[in-house]
Amino acid sequence: MTSGGNVFSGLLLAPLTKGFITTISLIMAIGAQNAYLLTQSIRRQYHYSIAALCILMDIVLISCGVYLVSHLAQAEGNWMVWLTWLGVAFLVGYGAMAFRSAFTNKGLEDKKEWVKSRRSALITAVALTLLNPHAYVDTVVLIGSVGAQYAGEGTLFFVIGACSASVLWFALLSVGGSMMQPLFKNPKTWRVLDVLVGIMMWSIAASLLWAQ
Repeated sequence: MTSGGNVFSGLLLAPLTKGFITTISLIMAIGAQNAYLLTQSIRRQYHYSIAALCILMDIVLISCGVYLVSHLAQAEGNWMVWLTWLGVAFLVGYGAMAFRSAFTNKGLEDKKEWVKSRRSALITAVALTLLNPHAYVDTVVLIGSVGAQYAGEGTLFFVIGACSASVLWFALLSVGGSMMQPLFKNPKTWRVLDVLVGIMMWSIAASLLWAQ
């Protein structure tokens, strides 16, 4: 029984880990949502509420994305093939842009404008998430395509791993924002992060091709 339990745990650990690594590599990409939360965290203004909302939206988008693509994978047609190649193309391009960005001077701009209320802060967070096409590409096309490789409990554990990465990342941004202020004002920090993002993007693209 112990041996069987270990095998069962190992089989579920793989999709859990894959979901976490895939999502954390995508969510680390420098974008409007991350910059906004980091800036608000540095200001210590509604950053916990913003982080909680970002986590909630990510959980909904990731769950819907994975199960939607899994459903399409079981349907007739070449949906999965097209989605996979679309995901690979986007990842390769995204990774290339990250590497290119690593060679530009860039730092976090701590804007002087302050959000007037919690409501306006949350509305801004929703707009930066739901009006950003990359959010749907990440959750439906990319995370969904990787998650669709699993079935049954494997899919569930992939989603858990993916959502855990979102919780961890936004929690780190909200809690550690003030401590990271001097770090992210240095353009060299952004370069290092961009290079790491580029490497992980291309690694995920390679994993999708390998699974074909």
